[in-house]
Amino acid sequence: MQENDPTNWGAATWMLAVGMSFFGGVVSWYSKLRAGHTRVFNLIELIGEVVTSGFVGLASFMVLSSLNYPVGICAAAAGISGNMATRLLFLIEQTIEKRFAALNKD
Repeated sequence: MQENDPTNWGAATWMLAVGMSFFGGVVSWYSKLRAGHTRVFNLIELIGEVVTSGFVGLASFMVLSSLNYPVGICAAAAGISGNMATRLLFLIEQTIEKRFAALNKD
């Protein structure tokens, strides 16, 4: 279990995890751009997308790594979850709001 400790990861592992996560965010932003949901020069949205994707992607990389998945699978999951980061966080937020609403009715 010691090899899955993030403090023991090398620079290459960190670069892979963060790079795949950030790339997933850039792809998500670009797909929104192509669909006409954002403007080309909206740098704030791009930065927000990349930072959110980096956080979610890195978290998924760490979770899968702690479950002893191969690094390639962890990196792929980091990219995919990075791409879906803002949508995933939105779904989690909706779920939490529904639970709190149900608790407040009681």
